[in-house]
Amino acid sequence: MGSRTVLRRSALVMALAFTVHALNGLFIERAVLGLKSYTDYSVITKLDTAIGSIPWRASGVGHFLTAFAVLVLSVGLAERARDDGYAAWRLIAALGTVSAAGFAVNGVSASIGAQVVDLLQKYNPAEPTSSPIVALTLIVSVLNAVAITMFAGMLISVSVWARRTGALPRGLIITGWIAGISGLIMGFAYIPAYLFVYLVWLWWFVAVVPERRGATSTA
Repeated sequence: MGSRTVLRRSALVMALAFTVHALNGLFIERAVLGLKSYTDYSVITKLDTAIGSIPWRASGVGHFLTAFAVLVLSVGLAERARDDGYAAWRLIAALGTVSAAGFAVNGVSASIGAQVVDLLQKYNPAEPTSSPIVALTLIVSVLNAVAITMFAGMLISVSVWARRTGALPRGLIITGWIAGISGLIMGFAYIPAYLFVYLVWLWWFVAVVPERRGATSTA
């Protein structure tokens, strides 16, 4: 699982998914759904329109695919770190696994959760329509924070290993630290700068991921 091909493909899936998230947040959701700032995500009337829409579901699919990709990526990198004698190699896999769980449930919430909200509103017209929307938004926000912060911790751990062993280019290691710190901030404050740094790290990693040491092929 630590082969160059596997790591590159898993990172590529993540990079493409995060690119979709960026396009959604910067352009599509602004133009189509009217979500022009992060404060709009707290406006019930706008969320009522957004939940279940194509852009919303596209993000959900992206999160679901990211879950599998980050799991494979973390296990593969952990295997390489173990081979290099990095004592905390299990931490890389553990953080990636928790992050994957967060992304997976988040992805399911964006699709199944949207259907549940629609059914609750349809068959409980006397109840406040805001209740299921608030519940879903809270769940998605918490899961998103868990997924992002755990992946941030994984990036920092990978950067520590790579710095000690020279497993990755120095510039990518520095970017990993910046991405990790920006991701950890999301656990305490909504500052989505992490998305762009994650994208830089992922696309850079896809471009330069080295062959596994001692490997004789890229398969």
